[in-house]
Amino acid sequence: MNDRRVGLGVDAHRFAPDRRLVLGGVVVPHDAGLLGHSDADVLTHAVCDALLGAAGLGDIGTRFPDTDETYRDASSLNLLAEVVAALAESGYTPVNVDVTIVAERPKLTPHFDRMRSCLAEVLKIESSRVGLKATTTEGMGVLGRAEGIAAMAVALIGRARPGPCT
Repeated sequence: MNDRRVGLGVDAHRFAPDRRLVLGGVVVPHDAGLLGHSDADVLTHAVCDALLGAAGLGDIGTRFPDTDETYRDASSLNLLAEVVAALAESGYTPVNVDVTIVAERPKLTPHFDRMRSCLAEVLKIESSRVGLKATTTEGMGVLGRAEGIAAMAVALIGRARPGPCT
């Protein structure tokens, strides 16, 4: 691939009772989920935005608006699959993604292998090309007070340019 682009995605959602916590397509045991129109998977949403941004295809809010009932409680992995399809239509494919999740609770690293596997399958890349990290804000701000979770992702996409003899 000799045409590569980089994109950045950021998402944050507050905790909400009576919802399940979904991150990277994995249900994580916790006393609250995240508030959102879809399953509110901040990790996957950040990846979607990073990929869309890299390809110049807008953002997740424009592509999957919260005013469209089609996306109510939708699996964010399904949204990611639609993003990967849109990239393919534009001639791009994901090369790798790297995500940092900011959360005081719950502990997320025990779930990283499953998250990495779910994301890699939808992205159609090796799981070694999905970087996952978690951090806290050491009690500072809304995330430090455990009012929600945020995620930041960077994605590299690429496409092969036709050579001079093609």
